[in-house]
Amino acid sequence: MREEEKHPQDHQSDDQTVTQLLAHLKQMRGSVPVNYQLKSDLKKQLLQKMRELEAKQAKAPKAAPKKWGRLVWSGIAAVALALAIGGFVWWNNTSLAVREHELLKLPAQAAVELVDIDRKAAQLAYINNNTELKTIPIDEELKPVTIKLPPTEGKYMGVAWSNSGKQIAVVEQDKKLSRIWIVEMPTSYSMGSSRLLKEEEGVLYSSPSWSEHDDSLAFTRSKNGVEEIWVSSTVSFQEWKLVEGSQPEWSPDGRLLAFNKAGEVQLMEMRTGKVASLAVGQWASWSSDTRLTYTHPNGTLMEVNVGVEPFVTRELPLRNQSSDELIKGNWANKGKHLLLISRHDQLQQLVISLASRK
Repeated sequence: MREEEKHPQDHQSDDQTVTQLLAHLKQMRGSVPVNYQLKSDLKKQLLQKMRELEAKQAKAPKAAPKKWGRLVWSGIAAVALALAIGGFVWWNNTSLAVREHELLKLPAQAAVELVDIDRKAAQLAYINNNTELKTIPIDEELKPVTIKLPPTEGKYMGVAWSNSGKQIAVVEQDKKLSRIWIVEMPTSYSMGSSRLLKEEEGVLYSSPSWSEHDDSLAFTRSKNGVEEIWVSSTVSFQEWKLVEGSQPEWSPDGRLLAFNKAGEVQLMEMRTGKVASLAVGQWASWSSDTRLTYTHPNGTLMEVNVGVEPFVTRELPLRNQSSDELIKGNWANKGKHLLLISRHDQLQQLVISLASRK
């Protein structure tokens, strides 16, 4: 009896196995982030394997086509399984979990912009008692810093670390005047100091964001209910309007600007001025040059890959997250750490936590 007649179910079994593997892979890719470089590499391996098997089949005797067919399907199954395992391992190695709960608590009525994390994820900065700028070290080698702010009859509304970590932009609302201060952080050679970048009457400034080289500051300027995004040079003091909207957030490489308009996260290409709408949400923050997250109205953290078109959007799971309502997330250390600002309704507080990747 021929070998094929002895095992008539072998080829059918291979087909079913491959189909199941590919279905499982498709399901897994839809539920977790995908390592696109790994996917590309494995795809190349798959194509190379198929070419090699086809070449062997062409040279083999025609009497045994089913045997070579099984070899091809076995090769596909092996590579598909490797892709599935690779994607699963990558997800486990980059999963995001809350590791520092309640680093700081602020009154529930406090502005969410009153706290920020530096780009190295080494320390937090926040406004304390409306009179001083304080830091909380995350890096054990750093010491806390306190800098007295200029006296005000109004309120300090927000802070933003520069990319270098040497400066912090501070927004003040004083009765009819709105101001943006640049606070120089103290070093071993100098004391901390504050200088006025700009002030204007009859407007409200908020949500400052530093450009790639810290030579410009984007911010929201609100007047008579109209929100606009302006840019002010920290060197020449020139300023200009960019677009209508709020909550500007520059990408790390400076090519793109994410912002909010009419409840949607939108994206502007700085070179061309082209604007695209991403999704409903607020408070965008960049984890890399091509990836950003934002908060969905239901309190979930969403991630968008803007490096491919159409844009790929998915929920970014947070392990060990409390039941507090997430308002805002700020990325640091090239997407390895995420500052979480949440609202705790029962305690009437804003709770500041830190999530990290493995």
